[in-house]
Amino acid sequence: MHRKLFAATFLSTLVLSAPALAAAGGGDDASNDAVRQCESGEVWDRGKNDCVPADQQSLNDDALFENGRALAYLGRFEEAMTVLGMIKEQDRPDVLNYLGYATRNAGDLQAGIAHYRRAIALDPDYTLARSYMGQALLLDGDRDGAIAQLDAIEERCGRDCRGYTELAEAIVAATHDQPWRY
Repeated sequence: MHRKLFAATFLSTLVLSAPALAAAGGGDDASNDAVRQCESGEVWDRGKNDCVPADQQSLNDDALFENGRALAYLGRFEEAMTVLGMIKEQDRPDVLNYLGYATRNAGDLQAGIAHYRRAIALDPDYTLARSYMGQALLLDGDRDGAIAQLDAIEERCGRDCRGYTELAEAIVAATHDQPWRY
């Protein structure tokens, strides 16, 4: 009963605020703008303030991560997976999360979900990974699984954090058969 009442109240409130939530978006705009300049096979090198070949050895894991995340947010999913795959420390929750994001958006939903599960196993409090996993579960037809992730996010950061608002918006849109994508 409590869950149904909450869901009805929550969904009606969220439908009214959906336009504001759509502005939440993702990514670092400065990183996205820099990486946007780079050709396929290139990444942004802050030190050189220029695009360099992605396989250049001078880039550390953090630089590769920043580029991989930006490529994913720019919709260059295959390139993002390649760059993120170059990171030496693959068991970082943030790396796994964006591998999941790029992989599911490139069309391999199950592999994306597997990356999210690994990220969450390493850091159960990583709410953005939970949000993206919830969105993937929605795409897979598992609305209950998505709501379970929403509940877990709410326990960790409340309703005002990015992960909660993005997943909540996706659940509302999916419930009303409207398009959504993060």
